[in-house]
Parts: sequence; structure tokens; C-alpha cells
Amino acid sequence: MYVLDHIVHFVKEPKAMVEKTKEIGLHTVEGGKHEMWGTYNSLSYFGLSYIEFIGVFDETLLEKSAEIPYTLHESYKKRNKENGFTRIAIRTTTIEEDAKKLRDAGYEVIGPDSFSRIRPDGSVLTWKLLHFGKKELPFEYPFLIQWEGSDEERYNDLVNNGTIQKHPLGDLTIDEISFSVTDLQWAKEWASLFEHEIVESTDSYITLKAPNCHFKFNLEQKYEIVEVKISGAKEEKHVTLEDGNYLFVR
Repeated sequence: MYVLDHIVHFVKEPKAMVEKTKEIGLHTVEGGKHEMWGTYNSLSYFGLSYIEFIGVFDETLLEKSAEIPYTLHESYKKRNKENGFTRIAIRTTTIEEDAKKLRDAGYEVIGPDSFSRIRPDGSVLTWKLLHFGKKELPFEYPFLIQWEGSDEERYNDLVNNGTIQKHPLGDLTIDEISFSVTDLQWAKEWASLFEHEIVESTDSYITLKAPNCHFKFNLEQKYEIVEVKISGAKEEKHVTLEDGNYLFVR
């Protein structure tokens, strides 16, 4: 089962997002450092899916990690290190099998590779990542992530350490992520790869249904993540945070 794990939103100062998002009714906590990549983050959870506000503390390490194809860091560099939405991660529990399936389908696959980071409380978080794509394609697929431990164990741990708390704005859920794409074929390939159902299809857009959210692909002249829609809010509003567009609906 392939579900939304997180949305990567590059920002100037992740720690500052704790207070910035508090002003609009979100609970965000400091995350930690990715010592191997030169990045650090803060996190806002919606169940087990989350928004990762990520920034750079070491440009040299970031440049080195950007040399690896299909990675988040390569994507960030390709966008001239502009802040805003960059990529999303899909959660899986079969990452080794996924690697074989993607290779057999003709994709270039990097990983799975194991990683970790130290939390502010000193505990160590571990996971595996898989990146894939085709060099001739302009479209960037999500990267895959598999966490150590079960979803239930992770959720209970995140609640107990205060990372997951109710948002003041309401009982919030990431409802839909909107993309612009130059060819709707990418949406069809995404649906096939990740077993996401096509629930709407027109000449101008395709909407897919994943187990925990929707992905909408709009036919435009470029590829980017356009907007994140979050439902369950006590009041409806549109917020732009460092070039990332969020729509809160009831």
C-alpha cells in the first residue's frame, strides 16, 4: 500500500516555522539535523502524514548530496534552490520489492539506502529511501520511504513525545495535493506505479485517490506542486508560506 508520507517544503529558517505556523493555527515542532545532507527541519503532522519544513545548514554537504540523481537535493538544486514545495514522499512497507519492480519496469533506481537523524531529545530515527526515474523524463516521481517499526508504534511514539498534537485550527487532514504537469500521461503512470485509483479524468486534469489523500494533476506549461489542501479547519482560508500555497477548508 502506497500512502502519502510527507510533503517537502524548503524554507529559509525551519525553526522559525514553529512560530509562523502557530499564528495560523498549526502545531509544528523542531525536527533535527540530517548530518549527511547538510539539512535540518521542523515538522507539522496530520496523522502520520506531515509537512517537512526543511532548510540548509551546510551548502557543501547539500551540493554533494545533489550529485545523486532523482533525489530531493538534486530537485532543489535544479530549481535554483528556490524555497517552496519541492517533492513528496510515498510511504511503503515493501521497499526492497519496490526496487525490483521499478528496475524491471525500466526505471533507474537508487537504493534502497538506510539513513538516520538525531532528534532534539537525543533519540535516533531510522528509515530507508528509494529514488527512481528516467533521465530523459522531465517529470519527477515521488521518492519512497520505509520507516523502522510499524505505523502504530511510530504514531504512539510521536504522540508520546509531543510531535503529534491537535492543531488549534481544527482536526486537520491533508486532503489533496495539486500538481501542474505538461502531460497528463504522468498522472496515469503514477496511478499504475502506486496503485492509486483514477477518480476523475478530463482533458485538463486527472485526480487520483490514494489511501490517505488525493493527488490532482492539472495540465499546464510546467511541472510543480501548486497547492496543498487541508480539510477539517474551523475556518476557511488561503495561506502562502515562503512560496508554498495552503488552502484550509472545513
